[in-house]
Amino acid sequence: MTEIVVTGSSERRVPADRAQLQLSASNAGPERQRVVAGAGAVHERIVARAQELVASGVAESYTAEAVSTYTNSWRDEHGEQIVEHRASVSVGIELLALDEVGALTTEFAEAGIDPQVSWQLSAPARTAMLRDLRAEAVADAHTAAADYALAIGKSALELRELRDGSTGRGPVPIGAPRFAMMADAGAPPEVTVHDILVSVDVEARFGA
Repeated sequence: MTEIVVTGSSERRVPADRAQLQLSASNAGPERQRVVAGAGAVHERIVARAQELVASGVAESYTAEAVSTYTNSWRDEHGEQIVEHRASVSVGIELLALDEVGALTTEFAEAGIDPQVSWQLSAPARTAMLRDLRAEAVADAHTAAADYALAIGKSALELRELRDGSTGRGPVPIGAPRFAMMADAGAPPEVTVHDILVSVDVEARFGA
């Protein structure tokens, strides 16, 4: 019996249904206590806004990291010791209302907080998509094996081994957030929701 080893694949681009808004801010100065207090106040303000967004249904959840600190010191041109304390905060918000991304990034940026947006698929959407793609990848592998079998004068195929070749790979956001100013100068920037590339690869061994 001849062994035929083939690969199969399937991929699809689907619009993201979640936006991860990562917010960061830092406070620096010579007095450690004041620096930490300032960062703590910013942290509380971001968390309070995140809680409002979750309560209103705009966001599904949020994660708040502890305030982090570090101290840097150096000597200036006069040989005097300079000490700078810095405290940083980081809060992530998972947004459901993608039409609010532009307004929220503007809101936080104007408040001195750095926003970064990444696009995601929810777990249920990803699970359903992978189920379909796995079936398509296996069918693709079987079609390839059948073609090779036909080429060598064989007709019957027996699947001997099937291996997932997608281990460690997940949905891949395509591109970065794009912002375009709307006609009304007072309106928030329009944000294009990006597609997510989901793919599955398999390796199959057939006997013919």
